[in-house]
Amino acid sequence: MRLIGEGTGMHLSVESPATVVIGWDRRPRNGELVDSLEAGLCAAGCSVARVGEVPTPGLVHAMMDAGADAGMMVTASHNPSSDSGVKLFDADGYKSMPEDEQHISDLIWQLADGSVACPQNDGAILDPIDGLRIYRKGLRHRLGVIANSLEIHFDEADWSGIIPVGGLIVDSSGGIATEFLAAGLSQRGLPAREVSDRNSPINLNCGAGGLSPTDSWSYETLLELAPPHVQFESLPHALLGALAEALAQNDGMPPWRYGDIVGAALDGDGDRCLLIEARESGLAVLDGDHICDELLRATQTTSSGKWRMAASIESDLGLIAGLERMPTDIEASTTAVGDRWLAHALSPPSNSPVRLHQGEQWPRVVGCEDSGHLVLTAPCPRREKHWYMVGDGAATLLVALCSRLVLRDRACPAKFNCGWKSRVSISPSIRERWDGKNALADSVHSEAVKWLEDNYNTLDIERNEIPGEPALLLITGEADGTPISIAVRNSGTEAKTSISVRAAQSHADGLMELVAVLIDLLTAELSP
Repeated sequence: MRLIGEGTGMHLSVESPATVVIGWDRRPRNGELVDSLEAGLCAAGCSVARVGEVPTPGLVHAMMDAGADAGMMVTASHNPSSDSGVKLFDADGYKSMPEDEQHISDLIWQLADGSVACPQNDGAILDPIDGLRIYRKGLRHRLGVIANSLEIHFDEADWSGIIPVGGLIVDSSGGIATEFLAAGLSQRGLPAREVSDRNSPINLNCGAGGLSPTDSWSYETLLELAPPHVQFESLPHALLGALAEALAQNDGMPPWRYGDIVGAALDGDGDRCLLIEARESGLAVLDGDHICDELLRATQTTSSGKWRMAASIESDLGLIAGLERMPTDIEASTTAVGDRWLAHALSPPSNSPVRLHQGEQWPRVVGCEDSGHLVLTAPCPRREKHWYMVGDGAATLLVALCSRLVLRDRACPAKFNCGWKSRVSISPSIRERWDGKNALADSVHSEAVKWLEDNYNTLDIERNEIPGEPALLLITGEADGTPISIAVRNSGTEAKTSISVRAAQSHADGLMELVAVLIDLLTAELSP
């Protein structure tokens, strides 16, 4: 980790010594990693301040507040507590891009083999910053901005028909939000309770990382998760266990109404959020695409300004295909997977003098992934009328709740017609065998096209590329007039290769046969 600090510090300090803030989550031995990272940055001449245990959006906000040149978050997001790593943000709040990461990686290897020497300067260790206090203050301000933009009063709201009478169950994955999010909602008149455990490892059997955007559970299945069938400490997921227990305590009758938001799950570093919604016969995940759609629908009642929206290649095709529902113009684009690509696509024009959004009103830009990443603008501390972009699980929850108030009380456009999608992974996968352009990729492309030609009357498809996805095979177009997408890509953090097949209409179960064909082909080639 010291080498990472040295390499990053050298990268940041080409023109002058950089000021860097460091935050972290509570993974085992993260304290040692922070010590080493700080030492490396100082050796490269950087001035370093620690902001404490914070969510990733808290690190970004504290960095903006301090006017630092960069921020580094020691975390591994939703991955197991045994993993850890570093996220790097620039002075405007943007996550590092591949070219920067490659340059830093090259420097680290050169430092390791001795071909380059770190200056070994005496960088300054600055006074610690209370990053959590700064973030929570910023989150309160942000709630006011959201509420004002939607013309609602959060603290005075009647939450009936939005959350259950018994309150909202929150699962902060054992991250720092466990200590304030549910309590803060309750103080503002929205009853909520936290179910994740700060004494257990972060992300263990809890949080957004343990849920899939397509997950759903019948009430019969949930009752099998409730005591005495399963003890709480043995539950596969803390939030599901708490919901199952609430169901069992009500004699198997749902203690909520159809459409209620009954639960919310953040990941350990707090940059994304998935919701659990009550349906007629059970519960289902309400993913980032649906939260984005509800925000767009809610804002149609307040002003006529144009929206810019970005969605990743794994988002529901029905979301973009159905934007004509909205009375105002929405400019949509498709990006690579990852919140940094959403923010990049939504940044101000390249000829803009600054990379921050500007204006008195909340900028109408939103990026979404079905995984629960919602990239929205936040007010810059100490810079009036300037806004930075960040993925923030707590803010996503607030946006979802505020949007529901509007949707309940006002006439809004209809929700989008969900498309069909299936996402499966080859795991473990020898990722080096897949680059999206080699002979194996050509074989997958040929098999997919052949299957589509055999099963559809008209076909208009092409092979595309998306910036930021170098190992991607992407086939998009229309089959019998319905937008479709087939994507195969390597995971950026795990030894797996994912297959994603999507269609803009919900009745496309026949595509599971195509998924099976691709699984068989790729498993034979990529499995160890």
